[in-house]
Amino acid sequence: MKTTLIFGFAAPLAEIALGWAWLAGGHDVAGRLLTFYWWLMVAVLLGLPALFVGVRMLTGKSIPIGAPIPRAVRVWMKTIFFMRVCALVAIGCTSLAVLSLTAWCFSRLAFLIVTDTADNPAGA
Repeated sequence: MKTTLIFGFAAPLAEIALGWAWLAGGHDVAGRLLTFYWWLMVAVLLGLPALFVGVRMLTGKSIPIGAPIPRAVRVWMKTIFFMRVCALVAIGCTSLAVLSLTAWCFSRLAFLIVTDTADNPAGA
């Protein structure tokens, strides 16, 4: 629940505040912090799933699925993410927006790979 509060409410509010300070206030440090945060999110969304897939490939054991997340939380988090992508496109960071979407798609695919518990995979 703490993760939802941080990434669902606190982080977007901080992004809005930094964006306002950067675009309306003219503070370049806020823009640098915001851009660093966005690149960090892309790196985490690409790096952690790749690490989990590597562990899954080396050990051959699937990672158990955690507790189910309420639908409202999933919809809210996806909405926040895609609002961030729209904001990236709006301010001209199109390549970062594309990388964010790519990282999100990769993390979804990696989740399916590492939690696969099928006894008979399609290729075997």
